[in-house]
Amino acid sequence: MRVSFSSMWVPAAAMLLLPLAAAFSLQSPGLAARGAIAIGLRPTYSSMTRRATQGLKMGATDAVPKTLPRYTKFLVRLKVAGKDASLIVGLLFAVACFGWAAMLYPAIGLCYAFGKAFDQKRRRAVDWIVHWWAKLTCLTILYKPKVIGRENLPAKDEAVMYIPNHCSYLDIFTLSGFLPRAFKYVSKIEILRIPLIGWAMQAAGHIAIRRMDKRSQLQTFKDTVECLNNGNSIVTFAEGTRSASGRLMPFKKGPIKMAIKAKKRIVPISICDLHRWMPDSALTPLGIPIGVTIKVHPAIETAGRDENLILNDVFSAINSGLPEFQQADDDTLYSPGAATSSAGSGDE
Repeated sequence: MRVSFSSMWVPAAAMLLLPLAAAFSLQSPGLAARGAIAIGLRPTYSSMTRRATQGLKMGATDAVPKTLPRYTKFLVRLKVAGKDASLIVGLLFAVACFGWAAMLYPAIGLCYAFGKAFDQKRRRAVDWIVHWWAKLTCLTILYKPKVIGRENLPAKDEAVMYIPNHCSYLDIFTLSGFLPRAFKYVSKIEILRIPLIGWAMQAAGHIAIRRMDKRSQLQTFKDTVECLNNGNSIVTFAEGTRSASGRLMPFKKGPIKMAIKAKKRIVPISICDLHRWMPDSALTPLGIPIGVTIKVHPAIETAGRDENLILNDVFSAINSGLPEFQQADDDTLYSPGAATSSAGSGDE
């Protein structure tokens, strides 16, 4: 199901002021620019903050280098402060999320217009802006997951179906910001109605689904296959919703059927250790996520293969890459015929 991007500029203009005011109220003059350097533009800062964090954990009160900007020093100390820091980190994340979206929104509008005129089927320019919005939001709280298995990523011009596990709202930021490929999501329609964030996803051509509407599910299936055939990769969460326990849940067959119909390969992805930092019940991170990894598994062929066997292969690959506390319970391991035929909701 496609959602129109028209008539959004009036409410968007109204929404621009609040995040910007909140962002600048929390920062001293010049802090935003210095923080931007600290969170990714200079590789030396990564090692410096890592050493500072380790030093503080070991009790070294002078572990934070004086050369780090105040913003970075503040977040480094939060990283080892435990539960007392959760409210502050959550607030910073929320402000960063909407603040960066507001600041990047004019660029999204220009890229959307360019895509409508010259790249209607893929809208790569909007994808690029959305990637940086997600990445900057994460880097603002010093969150940078490690990507393992980059050699398993398909060529940039190959359209594939990415299927990751799903246990946190932060999955969307993690993949959009740090998986080095362009893609679209299959998302529940409520996400696409969120001011700024949802509108940007609509501008990029992401696909909406009403999960309780069978007609919408059928249209989503058709839209996803068409999107794949137009050269776009797709991310869909085969569990159909976020896992409250963090453990991998049984898969729905919809994403597999879509990939088979479009004759595209499937790339399984394991998102590890994110659940402990932002579980299903949390709207913002409970702390600065550390130790999170994105594991990209080898692509799985779909041509001429039985959908149940493909689903088993995808499930097993994802499950094998997860830490033990996230692996599926024995009684929820997928067996042929156990999953429903519904399309995955992409419940971000």
